[in-house]
Amino acid sequence: MRFFLSNASSTLSNLSCGNLISKQAFLHHRRNFDMYVLIMVIEGTLYMSQNGERFELGPKQYIFLKAGEEHYGYKPSDGKLSYLWVHFKMNNHVTVVSKETFFNGMLENIISDKNNSFYIMPESGEISLTQRAPLLFNQLLDITRQEMIYSNQIIDYALSLLVMEISQEFIEVYYKIKQNIPPNIARIMEWIKANYYKPITISDIAYEFGYNADYLSSLFRKTSGSTLINFINKTRIDISKSLITNYDISIKEAAYSCGFTDEKYFLKTFKKFEAMTPSQYKKAFTRKMINL
Repeated sequence: MRFFLSNASSTLSNLSCGNLISKQAFLHHRRNFDMYVLIMVIEGTLYMSQNGERFELGPKQYIFLKAGEEHYGYKPSDGKLSYLWVHFKMNNHVTVVSKETFFNGMLENIISDKNNSFYIMPESGEISLTQRAPLLFNQLLDITRQEMIYSNQIIDYALSLLVMEISQEFIEVYYKIKQNIPPNIARIMEWIKANYYKPITISDIAYEFGYNADYLSSLFRKTSGSTLINFINKTRIDISKSLITNYDISIKEAAYSCGFTDEKYFLKTFKKFEAMTPSQYKKAFTRKMINL
């Protein structure tokens, strides 16, 4: 497992992209490109090899194929296979580091560097339950298919945003691991953040992940230090803060947009976390922006 790092001061350059769909056993060609490739599997299993390592990629998993390095399918897919792909070039130097080097201080240095930002490309990984990365990938494909494009830079920016989203998702997972949050609990947290606007309950979450509701509540509190209800409410309140300060909507609209069905409960919960009402928070935020 390696990481490909490059300064994000320049956009990535899109060369071509598409969606492969195979109804029968598919075996990827053996080839060596002078460009990078990102593949994100939608359905089925893709078996790829590069740099002497084999990768078995299922739905919601991705792989970055390094420029100038041979890659190939080492085994045909089983039945139907669908994946999104993009060929692109990096416009800044790419540093290739091992997993050991990357986690031994390098990642912390990258995150703490406020003067630079980087494309962080894990050789292989899994997308977040928020589904932002697949949405951005499909948006990239949609833009390239348009008959009239104002500027090709739009495509490059869309591609760069996709890779930066993958970088962001990786960092979020890293921090959960650093906080000693087990992968199963981290996935539940992601699921809540992706479904906060729905009227979800502990029983809904337990059913989704195959747990007994009481056991899940106990496990979540033990491993995260927060109750499930508290985490759900905190997630919703954080979203509501962004809504009431950045959009011209009412407090009631913000409450319902974030999954609260009772405005009074929303007000009570908001004050619990922020020590002020939503209206007071909005006014305080507005004054702060004016005084900058």
